Amino acid sequence: MTLQTPVSADRETLTVGTHQLALEPPDIVLVRFTGDLSDADVARILDVFERFATSTGRAYLLLDVAGVGRVTPEARRLAAMRQLPPAYAGLVVFGGTFQQQLVAKLATTAGWFLRGRALGKPMPVCVKDERAARAWLVEQRGAF
Repeated sequence: MTLQTPVSADRETLTVGTHQLALEPPDIVLVRFTGDLSDADVARILDVFERFATSTGRAYLLLDVAGVGRVTPEARRLAAMRQLPPAYAGLVVFGGTFQQQLVAKLATTAGWFLRGRALGKPMPVCVKDERAARAWLVEQRGAF
């Protein structure tokens, strides 16, 4: 079970396919995957993230992979290749099985090597649960 952390009343929740996105000011986009993940889902999720990051000036992406189903090869490819906005500040993957985290870590690390490292962004990390993900985020905020 994934820890549900209380958030600001300003939180906005969106649905992309079967997946839930929570936009949490000032700088968090929390994605809870529920079911299979297609390239169209990845594109829409990243579109939402880009708009939020651009409007806030900095944003972190928190990915809860506990409920993810099959991830298509096209979805993995798009996640690794898509250019993120300059306001992207970091990414943390949490929840799920070892296999789910491994797939997410491979895709996000490939993206980091292709574009994030050159932008000076932190390497994506995998942690056990939402509490650890939010603790990582607090550390990242303190580094800037």
